[in-house]
Amino acid sequence: MPFWVYILRCSDASYYIGHTDNLEHRIAQHERGLIPGYTRTRRPVTLCFSEEFATRLEALEAERQLKGWSRAKKEALISGNIKRLRGLSHLPQRKPPKSLRSAHPSSVRSGGRSGFAGADDPSSGSGRTDDYLPAGKLPQQMLAELLAKVAHRDPRVLVGPGIGRDAAVIDAGGPRLLIAKSDPITFATELIGWYAVHVNANDIACTGGKPTWFLATALLPEGCPRSFPGEILGQMTDACDALGIELVGGHTEVTYGLDRPIVVGAMLGEVEPDRLVRPENARPGDAIILTKGIAIEGTCVLAREAMDALRAAGVPAKTLNRAAAYITDPGISVVTEANAASDATTVHAMHDPTEGGLATALRELAEVCGCGVRVDRDAIVVLHESRVICDVLGLDPLGLLASGALLIAVAESDCTRVIVSIEETGVPARRIGSLVDAAGGAIMMVNGKPEPLPSFDRDEVASFLSERPG
Repeated sequence: MPFWVYILRCSDASYYIGHTDNLEHRIAQHERGLIPGYTRTRRPVTLCFSEEFATRLEALEAERQLKGWSRAKKEALISGNIKRLRGLSHLPQRKPPKSLRSAHPSSVRSGGRSGFAGADDPSSGSGRTDDYLPAGKLPQQMLAELLAKVAHRDPRVLVGPGIGRDAAVIDAGGPRLLIAKSDPITFATELIGWYAVHVNANDIACTGGKPTWFLATALLPEGCPRSFPGEILGQMTDACDALGIELVGGHTEVTYGLDRPIVVGAMLGEVEPDRLVRPENARPGDAIILTKGIAIEGTCVLAREAMDALRAAGVPAKTLNRAAAYITDPGISVVTEANAASDATTVHAMHDPTEGGLATALRELAEVCGCGVRVDRDAIVVLHESRVICDVLGLDPLGLLASGALLIAVAESDCTRVIVSIEETGVPARRIGSLVDAAGGAIMMVNGKPEPLPSFDRDEVASFLSERPG
């Protein structure tokens, strides 16, 4: 049975990439809006490229590779401009899967042979691929080296930049401290405005404060419909209304070279000085609490952005629909549980696991306070849909984008009180481990035996949505 990878041009000028074993039927489904997810709200769609492969694995690998390409490369492929495609490939790219470097299409709906196979082969370009960064967070060591070069001159800055520090805290001279945070939304496209508000509000809440004022920069792809800015603004205002936040400004533009929208949020908040949570205050012996479970945001993003691939891989429609709804249930906001924890006791540290997942967040939490960490794998709740999707895609939920969960470090004697306070708000929480002396390292107990806590160079969402290094 043949399989196809295909590219659709949507009504907002973005590109959708998928794979299927029945091209005509799948395109008809997209055109009629029968497939939940990205294309349903961006019709009409137009098939502008397809290529046939012998196996589903080759088609899936091709899909991953194409998703890592720039808009310019995709358009060179679609137009059949082999010279431009290979010229763009001279910019160092990640090495493609072997199947793509040797693939020979028997059906190309783009005006002739595409030149897709081998387009990213390092032999056709120049430069060392290990000199270039993949999608996702900067490597932790690189980030630490960069931040070490930042000069700190203003004594009013109480909490500045650093690994594991979710927001800056400034003493502006009033009765309350000012909290400042900025974070972009780059993986998600659906409900991007909603994401932007909640992700930034979460980091304000992790300081013990109240998110109060929001600004956003929205960068939109060329050719998007005139309704698109209004849709994003509506998502932002809905999220702000839900949290009692004022939208106070920002910037919107159509930006050259983008194939998807990007929203960069900036959130300001306030906190009473005696309620401020500083992550360096955590200490050995503290209990570590995790709320809700993992990996809410990553599972939702995968379900919404890669629904076709997941459906083709055998994930049931019920599971996909439930995962796609994770953005609101259980939800990506941690403001409620952060407030409940601060109301219950003096919290030593809170941290919102985002890119790199729970494992990365645990390492960041330990690093900022100079501790080691020991957690019990069996105590970590992996939500059902997260487990199913990760098993199908071969991803580790510990490294999957995990906004919606909250890590809290408190004195062991306060642990039960904090869990009860959080669960009274309707949010589940449980103790998953403790901070230990730095010499104890980062350990995960698996079936009663200590193992190194997994480390992720890049988030598992980024690894899937762009191709894995070869």
